[in-house]
Amino acid sequence: MKIAIYLMTLAVALHASAADVQAFWGGAAYGMDVAQVQARVPQARVPDNPDELAGGEREGLRVEGVAVAGHRFQASYFFDGGALVQVDLVQEAPRAGRADLQVFQDVAAALEARHGAPAGSTQEDEPFERRRVHWQVAETQVALLLFQVGDASLVKVVYQVQR
Repeated sequence: MKIAIYLMTLAVALHASAADVQAFWGGAAYGMDVAQVQARVPQARVPDNPDELAGGEREGLRVEGVAVAGHRFQASYFFDGGALVQVDLVQEAPRAGRADLQVFQDVAAALEARHGAPAGSTQEDEPFERRRVHWQVAETQVALLLFQVGDASLVKVVYQVQR
């Protein structure tokens, strides 16, 4: 009986500590350094031409050809001060026209299956179409975005911690 109580206590403690880690896409977690992310995501490579976010966070790793809900995305891992702060999944070879609305809907369905009902959504049509659906998973916000301007569009998923 004591062993069963010990194992249950250990399981609860391990579950609580796992919940404290803010998980991003692909097994990476907020605050990891480049080596730790590469250990979790071995196919990640340092990009030749890294992107930079508006806040100065730099893309330290990238994975091409990531499958999300049957569609191809590029995963970009952004670091600030050596620590992972954001992961972006951007649709590779965005398709023209309303085909990307289907990509958006497919990815939304996959994220809902994984994270449950969204925490919120918005849709604006002027001056161009913008859709956003987001989930709050502990302190991690997962946002799915669609931008449609004329015949061009972009589908993007963003993982970032909201503190």
